[in-house]
Amino acid sequence: MSPSRVSPRGSTLIEAMAALAVFTIGIIGIMDMNLLASQQNSLARSRTVASKIARDVADSFERIPFNHAILSVPTGLHQDDSGFADMDNTDGLVKLEDAIAQTTERPLLGAADAMFSAEGDRSFYQVAWRVLPVANPDRFGQVDQKRILIMVRFPSPGGGMVQVNTWAIRYNVGLITGDPNTALEL
Repeated sequence: MSPSRVSPRGSTLIEAMAALAVFTIGIIGIMDMNLLASQQNSLARSRTVASKIARDVADSFERIPFNHAILSVPTGLHQDDSGFADMDNTDGLVKLEDAIAQTTERPLLGAADAMFSAEGDRSFYQVAWRVLPVANPDRFGQVDQKRILIMVRFPSPGGGMVQVNTWAIRYNVGLITGDPNTALEL
């Protein structure tokens, strides 16, 4: 046997360190992927709750009279204006907590308020809407519908705010049918 022969029975320290480095990089990648999946899951849950709140607010608008005060806030904006969907612009903006505080009638927005409160911290979800009256040229410019943009905003796990928008349309059924005693308008 010659002394220059290498023994096939083991690995060198360098080989072990290289294997450990590959293993560590793989584990770090898996941990990063797990963190990202957790953040995306949290964002998806928040979006789902925000959509539920917006839909509940839209449904509550169907139960109130066409000329109710919370649907009569004038705005100088048109739906195509950049500030129409901006919750920081207060022109014609109605916030859910303000509408609930001002309403002395039966709880018009009770289910939305309950869901809004049940999710924990009231400051997590910000709920507001803006109303755009639409005049019908066939009715001599009378407003027979209101387009309502419902906005729900919440903080993103990665920082910043995420906003979910839902549109609703409220028709003046009495004006459309010509019957002033329409049950939906009382």
